[in-house]
Amino acid sequence: MVNFFSSLPHGGRCLGMALGLFSLSVFSQTATVLPDIEVRALPASSSGLGVGVGSPQTQLFTGQDWMNQPLSGQVIDQADMALMGPGRLTDLLRLDSSVEPYYSPLGYYEGFLIRGFAVDPVLGIRVNGVPVVGESRLNMQNKQQVQTLRGPAGAWAGAGTSAGLINLVTERPRDGRELYLTAESRASLGAGIDLGQTGPHGGWRLNAAIDHLRPEARGADGGSGMVSLALDRPLGSRSVLEMDLEYSRHSQRSQPGSQLLGGTVLPPLNPKLVLGGSSWSKPVVFDSLFAMGRITHAVDSDFKLMGTASLHRVKTDDRSSFPWGCSATTGTLAGTYFCANGDFTLWDYRSLKEKREAAYLAMDGLYTVEQEGLTHNLALGASYLRRTTRMPNYMWDVADTNNNGQLDADFSDYADTGNVFTSSWTGGANPSPFFSDVFDQTIEQLALVAHDRVTLRNGDSVAVGGRWVRHEEDLRANFPFYPAVRRSQDQTVFLPALSYSRKLNTGRAFAGYRQDLEAGQRAPLSSANYGEVLSPRRMHAYEVGLRLQPGQAVAYEATAFYTHRPYNFRLDAGLNDPLGPFVQQGRESRLGLELGARGSLGQLLSGRLGLTAMQAKVSGTSQDAVNGNHALNTPKLRMNGLLAYKLPALQATQASVVWNYVGRRPATADGRVELPSYHRFDLGLLHERRLGEGTGLSLRFYVENVFDHAYWRDAADFLGDGYLTAGAPRTFKASLTLSQ
Repeated sequence: MVNFFSSLPHGGRCLGMALGLFSLSVFSQTATVLPDIEVRALPASSSGLGVGVGSPQTQLFTGQDWMNQPLSGQVIDQADMALMGPGRLTDLLRLDSSVEPYYSPLGYYEGFLIRGFAVDPVLGIRVNGVPVVGESRLNMQNKQQVQTLRGPAGAWAGAGTSAGLINLVTERPRDGRELYLTAESRASLGAGIDLGQTGPHGGWRLNAAIDHLRPEARGADGGSGMVSLALDRPLGSRSVLEMDLEYSRHSQRSQPGSQLLGGTVLPPLNPKLVLGGSSWSKPVVFDSLFAMGRITHAVDSDFKLMGTASLHRVKTDDRSSFPWGCSATTGTLAGTYFCANGDFTLWDYRSLKEKREAAYLAMDGLYTVEQEGLTHNLALGASYLRRTTRMPNYMWDVADTNNNGQLDADFSDYADTGNVFTSSWTGGANPSPFFSDVFDQTIEQLALVAHDRVTLRNGDSVAVGGRWVRHEEDLRANFPFYPAVRRSQDQTVFLPALSYSRKLNTGRAFAGYRQDLEAGQRAPLSSANYGEVLSPRRMHAYEVGLRLQPGQAVAYEATAFYTHRPYNFRLDAGLNDPLGPFVQQGRESRLGLELGARGSLGQLLSGRLGLTAMQAKVSGTSQDAVNGNHALNTPKLRMNGLLAYKLPALQATQASVVWNYVGRRPATADGRVELPSYHRFDLGLLHERRLGEGTGLSLRFYVENVFDHAYWRDAADFLGDGYLTAGAPRTFKASLTLSQ
């Protein structure tokens, strides 16, 4: 561990020490009460869904209060969201220092890393604890919390959740009416309503919003709309039904990232430029329908049953005029980088009528029993998930370079027709598109779960449990110019989770071990052995943590973790050699420390601070250039903070600042190119007041990236090493809300 911290940049070590001293000096003098972290508002007979997951099995490990969690996670609640605004999920998750964007460009769905591992879009993205289609646009207008669980969650959520979980919690019924208007730079406009009512026979809540999108990235315009309905209804004296319905449509032109120049140099950085954006570009369209229901029945005070069913269906038209590769180097790894002089080839990409669907069923039972001075919290359950993906209308072809209505027979259209330095390109839509049915996948997971959390006489607890999973997958792929692939994969596995938690005078200490198993990964299109299925990967994770709350207002946390699994990568001999095979060699590991503090100072100042320091190493491969390097897109140090200050001179007005620091991180697997570190600051002002009896007014002003600092937000492994996405430039936002 000493070597780990000594390897951090000097500035990062200083900032880390400053963070710790600041949290200790500022947050130790408080006199107000720290609000409880709740996950959902359930009836009194129910004990909640557990921070970060939303399943009764996890509840047995986490307990109902933050101090008893024997794992690492974060909760971004309504107070945080009110300061920052709904925005995108990517923006809100900047408050979690262990979460990193992973190719989340404007106009597209959002990807993430947790502790340097990619979040699985099949099982890792959840709403109210149920899996949803992660390859979709997620609405934040009707959400009251965003929760993250860091590290493998296979024992609770199913095989394939090695990175962790991101769970969105929907707002529950309440009495009230709201109308809000929003505006951003370049005349982005939005409006929405939030209506609700409760009574002895239950309650309902309706959210609806519409947005006209004109971001600072010129050309990435679009629009979106959503409507959702939440219903809670008692079924007798011991049961309650909770339902959620949500429909949304998002249409926006995407902002593609950039590739390295010659595979060795960072390209020009212009966050306002939509590279490759053309008059013939079409928006990416997401149509999403989500429905779920959950019945909770209290058999008696010690025995509860819970049944859950959900369906998420997403239809997508994915299309773009896309800059990709260097045709001047045909015969080499042309698709993995732009030309050294900045030239690139413009492509016409379309995948229309994509369909993804996630159907989920679960039945769980919770039972509490005391025996010989020990308290057993038992859980048994069964679940079934069916996930399907269809891509029936796919085309990936070069743009019509000469704009003459035809692709030339001499292949001259395949020449490089754009340049990142001049920000110019030519080419039109393919005049005679040829669509193919290229992809068809079905995944089914049947699981049985059993957990027991035993509380000892002295307040310590031991949690033992696991999940038996039967995973079946059937896949057919037939991309143009590649060999057809057809495979089936079945595997059965038991995924354990163990933890021990010791009660302290002012908190708890814990140690835990978890496993997960990922299905064998298919070699991607950019590899010589496209379609080959590698061996499944088992992940092992170890954690030691501490929760402290010396007063009533401030809570501190520290978690040290070590995680490892086999390493999958494309084995390239060099930049000018043919595409290498996708192989499984060696090991990738994460060794890190997470620190956090959250609370309030008197009646005026409150906030949260977080730090994640991590080594993400690769070892044991046949490539010396890869061994010992930090993993792609994983900084050694990330820090964030949110401070809110109630201005004494302005009644009911709160100023806020959000700060992010991201250290240097590799943009290539061999570490030859790194993205520079960056700081980003956001400033906000929130004013709330009463306008007569029963009417409230809320005004919010917010400036993102105050100093207009240009930075690379991520370097995802997308279409080759280091596909770079720019961070947003300075953006002004304002909103007005009337409520009753």
